[in-house]
This record gives sequence, C-alpha cells and structure tokens, in this order.
Amino acid sequence: RPTTPLPAMVASTSRRPSAEEIKKLSDVDKTSLPLTPYEQASYVVGLVMLVCLLPLVGTVVATAVFWDFLDRGFMGRPLDGVLISITSWFNRVTQDFNSQFVKHREDAYLVNTVILYAIVIPSIWAYCLYTTVTYGFSYKQCFMYHVFRIGPYFMNFAYVYTLCHKEGHTKLGMWKKPYAWLLNNVYNWWVGLFYGVLPASFAYGHSINHHKYNNGPKDVVTTSDKPRDSVSNFICYLPRWFGYSVNITTIYQFYKEKNYRTVRKMFFGSAYWFAFASIVYALNPQFALWYVVFPMTENVLLLACINWCWHAFLNPEDPKDEFVGSITIFDGPINVLNEDFHVVHHQYPGAHWTNHPKLYDEHARMDDYKKHVATIFRGTHAFELFFLIILRKYRMLAEKFVDLNEKMTLEEKEHLIKVRLRTCWWGPRANLKKA
Repeated sequence: RPTTPLPAMVASTSRRPSAEEIKKLSDVDKTSLPLTPYEQASYVVGLVMLVCLLPLVGTVVATAVFWDFLDRGFMGRPLDGVLISITSWFNRVTQDFNSQFVKHREDAYLVNTVILYAIVIPSIWAYCLYTTVTYGFSYKQCFMYHVFRIGPYFMNFAYVYTLCHKEGHTKLGMWKKPYAWLLNNVYNWWVGLFYGVLPASFAYGHSINHHKYNNGPKDVVTTSDKPRDSVSNFICYLPRWFGYSVNITTIYQFYKEKNYRTVRKMFFGSAYWFAFASIVYALNPQFALWYVVFPMTENVLLLACINWCWHAFLNPEDPKDEFVGSITIFDGPINVLNEDFHVVHHQYPGAHWTNHPKLYDEHARMDDYKKHVATIFRGTHAFELFFLIILRKYRMLAEKFVDLNEKMTLEEKEHLIKVRLRTCWWGPRANLKKA
C-alpha cells in the first residue's frame, strides 16, 4: 500500500518541514484505489504492448548503449567516446560554412544532421529495401540498420525527436531563405518517416494540446490521474501514449473543441504517413513491418518513458505549478539541446534552445525555483529517472534531488518526492489539497 501523501505544506513551501508534518497522514488515501474497468482494459492492452515491444526495442537500445561503452573504452560518462568527439569536432570546423543556411549561428550543426538523417539514413533504408525485394529479408541486416539508425547511446534517436520537437514549436522555421521552403519541415515530414514520427503530432498534437493543458485533464498525454511511482500505472499509460502517437486522441480532442482546421491538418499528416507505409507494404509486407511500423512502436515505448519522467511530479496544492510539474536536470550527461531545462521549455515553448540557461537564470535570480522548491535533479538523465521512479527507488532519487534552499535532510527529500509522485490532479484518485 502506497504511503499516504504528506501535508500540502511540506510539498509546496521552502521552509524545512517538521517531523510531525512528515508523519501526518491524510484522512483518505485514494492513490491505492483498484483499477477501474477502463483502466483494467488499458492495463491488458499496455501489457501486451510491453511484452511485444520490450524485447525488440530493448535489444536495439542495449546494443546502442554497448556501442557507446566500446567507443569510450568503458571509461567516463556516456558520450565521452571517440565517435562523439569526432562529431563535435566536425560540427565546429563546419560551423562557419554551415551558418549561411540557418537563422542562428548556433544551429549550423543542422546542416550536418540533414546530411545524416535526411540523406544517409534514408539511403541505407532504400538499400535495405532493394536487397529485401531482390534477395529476401535479412534479420541481421535489419538489426544492424536499427542500431545504426538510433546511434551510440541512442543519440541519433534523441536528436531526431528533439529536432522534430524544436521544429514543431518554430513557426517561422530554423532555415534562411531560399532554403526554408525545402527544409523548414524536413524533420517531421521526411526524417520522421524513418523514425516512426507521424507528421503533425509535434506541430499540433504536442504544441497545441500538451502545451495548452500542461498535463491537466484535457492533455491527451497527461500522467496526472495516477501515481507515477508504479510499473502497473505506466503499463496503463502506454495505450494513451499510443493514441497520441498515431494522432487518434489528439484529432478527437480537437474535434470536441471544434478546432476543425487543426483536425484537417492532423488528418493530412496521418494520411501522409499511412500512405508511405502502404506503399512500402505493397513492395514488401515484411519490410514494411520492420522498417516502418517498428520505428513507430519504438517511439511509443521510449517517448512514453520520457514523458512519464518529465511530468512525474505534482504540487498537491497547485497542480499547475510548472516549477514542480516539470523537471530540471543539472549536469546531465545527455542534455540534448538543453531539453533538461524542461520547466523553461513549458514557460517559453518557442524560445531558442541556446536561451534556456539564460531564462532559467532569470527566474533563479528572482528565487522562483527556491520559492516553489522546484523539482531539480543533478547528474542524471530522463531514462535513469524513469526507472528510479517506477521502481520506487526514493532514496536514490533523494540523493540526486537538488534543494536550492539547502534546508532539507535526505529523509525529508525522500518524503517530498513520494508525495509529489503520488499526487493526482484528476480522476478517481484525485487527492489535491484544499486551500
């Protein structure tokens, strides 16, 4: 049975909570309620998804992580290896030339990503299609393709989805004229085809729905109706993320809101992806399954983990508190384009990634992060936090938690983490504190 949430005072104020407050129980612990019939159905569907996907996706990801271990000689932190160092060097030496194509000089690396993700990866994909049609399907070739596609420590995967994310938030695009007409949507509408991205999911489903409702009841990927420190609750969540990934739930939500213009755009994006998948299926059904459908299911599993982590914590007095409801990570080994400043991203969705540290500093100078006892961790990354959360490793989470007020003991951090993980905004387990 989960520990009952702490008093709201402990979770929302910057002063050190007393031992009496920590031990105090609420009258009713709703977080332990059994699953509803709908949730039970979601659990069954999610469990089938997990059993089918985890061995496949897990094997590819584990191999990519091992690739990174080899690259750095089993020393240092992730991405300290030779290959990543060469990539960083190449981005630096090509910056002056590449900057003529982009609006921000810091985005000059985009040219190199287009070469890799929009030309090299699709070319390898096309070669695999040719050999499959000509000589038959090769599981070995398929496996090697997917490991290369997601890259060492799955960095290609991380960058593609981050760039799809950034592109979806950038209304004016990242490219200068006359290249903008060709490249402004290159990640979502071309590169994404090889990584399981349905066009329009980031530009509309994510940008309009998720950022409007911020993990609330109308957010189609909300995590806030169940405690997040639970493997079974995450399994229930997988069908919800799948519905978003294939644009079904977002289309339905926009339709309910009578936002028919966005509905049409999302329908077109979905039709575009399904047309691509259908053409490939007509050429070779087995190839379509492993080279088109599999990356989409990979997206469902991995991005569901990330979003579950980004929005695992809630302030029981104010569920809209972005400083608590989104996480911030200091000194993370996998901080792709400053995505670790997730609070800043929700406050300023259209801000350029280079401005995230500055925007954090602005709020930090006003003590906003201290006043809200912001959810901050140090020296970790989203996937590590995800597993620590669902496996209820509260002590390890507490050791990584950053108390900017420097008042809390390790035990108090641990209790604070528990209450924030178990606070539910809506649904049968809603347990927000009354003012």
